[in-house]
Amino acid sequence: MRLLGALLMLVLPKSVKPGFARRFLGWDIDPTARIGRSLILVGHVSMGPGAIIGSFNVIRGLEEVRLGKGATIATRNFISAHPLAALVFPHSPNRRSCLVMGEFAKITVHHEIDCSDRVEFEPYAALVGFGSQILTHSADLVRDRQIANPVVLGERSAVMSGCILLSGTAVPARAIVSAGSTITTKLTKEQVFYRGNPAVEVRELPDRLGYYHRVEQVPEPSARRRRFGRSSG
Repeated sequence: MRLLGALLMLVLPKSVKPGFARRFLGWDIDPTARIGRSLILVGHVSMGPGAIIGSFNVIRGLEEVRLGKGATIATRNFISAHPLAALVFPHSPNRRSCLVMGEFAKITVHHEIDCSDRVEFEPYAALVGFGSQILTHSADLVRDRQIANPVVLGERSAVMSGCILLSGTAVPARAIVSAGSTITTKLTKEQVFYRGNPAVEVRELPDRLGYYHRVEQVPEPSARRRRFGRSSG
């Protein structure tokens, strides 16, 4: 049933998808959210007002995908997980295979995200450019076991092109990570520019950066879309 629903979501018109997803898949999709031609094979999806999943994404194996108001997954991203039913990580019993995006958080183009444990984007956090990887699972070679740990991007942080974020790492609020960097630990100092392999603090950033103060709005739905949303819920 899940596979059939995912295939239908590939071919249905965009205007029909929110209502179909609510009624037949049990997803919590705002009538103003938009879903492109992406393959979405997950347990549950919730999308707030104006949230967008673009075309040519593959999202599979997760128990949950949650996009807040205005959050965006652009295009050509591969987001996957080892399902909870797969007993791959017996030493990580509390893992959750989910992607959680706060309001106006963004994933741009051609990134690879492993959500075997939780990946969280706090409000306005962004994975920008293209070609970055987020890995929530890793091999513990000392104890010879596979483990999984969450990865968190703090509020209004930005990770640039070609970065790698390893299992259990974090990017603090308002931090910017330079292109090509590798994050191997939980970075802690906010409003700092990080760079390198492994990424280290380079300098503090001024509060006047426009990135820290941008305000985004969700467009008001047209009357036609509002009528459709009420009739298809």
